Amino acid sequence: MSKELLQQGDSVGLVDTPNGVRARLLPITRSVIRGLVALVSVCLVWETIRIVFQFSSVTMPSAWSIWEKFFSRNSQGEIFYIFLAKNILVTGRGAVLGLLLGAASGVAIGVLIATNRLMRRAFLPLVISAQTVPIVAIAPAIVLFFGTGTLSKTVVAGFLTFFPAAVTTARGIQSVPVDSIHLMRTYNASWWTILTTVKIPFALPLIFVGLETSAAFSVVGAIVAELPFGSKNGLGVIILSSWQFYTISPQSLYCTVIATCLLGAFIVAGIRLAARLSIGGRQHEF
Repeated sequence: MSKELLQQGDSVGLVDTPNGVRARLLPITRSVIRGLVALVSVCLVWETIRIVFQFSSVTMPSAWSIWEKFFSRNSQGEIFYIFLAKNILVTGRGAVLGLLLGAASGVAIGVLIATNRLMRRAFLPLVISAQTVPIVAIAPAIVLFFGTGTLSKTVVAGFLTFFPAAVTTARGIQSVPVDSIHLMRTYNASWWTILTTVKIPFALPLIFVGLETSAAFSVVGAIVAELPFGSKNGLGVIILSSWQFYTISPQSLYCTVIATCLLGAFIVAGIRLAARLSIGGRQHEF
């Protein structure tokens, strides 16, 4: 009898038997294998392009030389991947804070746009017009006003992450079935109760899709804020210095680009983890 209960618990994931542990580890293992296969495929395509089009090592360095660069030492005698990790933390702090700022303000404005016609007429044109302004045009002014620290990175990243969060929130709330809202009104539910118990929970899958897009934009915004002038640390500073010395060490630029992709992937993974914990199987998969 106990064996049958154990098997039933294993089948529904309530008991951590060897079969249950393997079932949980299997998706993770598959993801790791797919990632490694994709990495090897990219390297093979990269090397094929180099050989077929006969690019020089300066124009297009080999994948192996880029890998070796991570373990070489820079001019200060520091191992390059450690140097990159320190600057990832600098850029990542501004990106995460900007994401939090842009997501909070974007969701709030998205709720207003979706639930209030007057607010929709007032804010929607401003939201759309703000996204037509190139960030590289206003980033120098923001850095000049807020300085070259974390605050300017937060503002620029928040500016870029605001639009996806606002649009997906408004679209998600507007897609709530009318029958659900009418049912709540028959119970004399207040506007706030309908919003928090019906509209926002229904819109959460789409909101998290917007937050994933915002997560990628937050890294771009933080790096752009490091480019204009005065910044001493961050991936944007390394990109500028690597571009200036590209003919001497082109691998530095590619290593920094890989580090930027890893930072973006880490933040997006955090958003997906939050989505899984909050809405479970209702999240959209891409």
